[in-house]
Amino acid sequence: MSDAQLLHASKMASGEVEYQASVRQSNDQGYKDEFVLILVSAPVLLLIWSVFSGDPEIQFKLDMFFEKFGSLPFWYQSIFIGVVASIYGLKTAGIMKNK
Repeated sequence: MSDAQLLHASKMASGEVEYQASVRQSNDQGYKDEFVLILVSAPVLLLIWSVFSGDPEIQFKLDMFFEKFGSLPFWYQSIFIGVVASIYGLKTAGIMKNK
């Protein structure tokens, strides 16, 4: 196995093999994807809970969250969406449009 890794590393150094595959493999070992997935999914889970539990207070707080997030500076919103999109390999060109 180490001979194969050494050969692969030498091919990456000479430019024969794309470095991007190695970066993807190292990114798979972290927990940032799961953290971002939980962060992005939390409002949807709260929305589902508010609808099925009949608790209007949660819906009010969720609306307030999105209102506050929408009032953040555009550059911050763009950075946040860009980070989330890059973790999952999405192109951000069409995701955000300038206000």
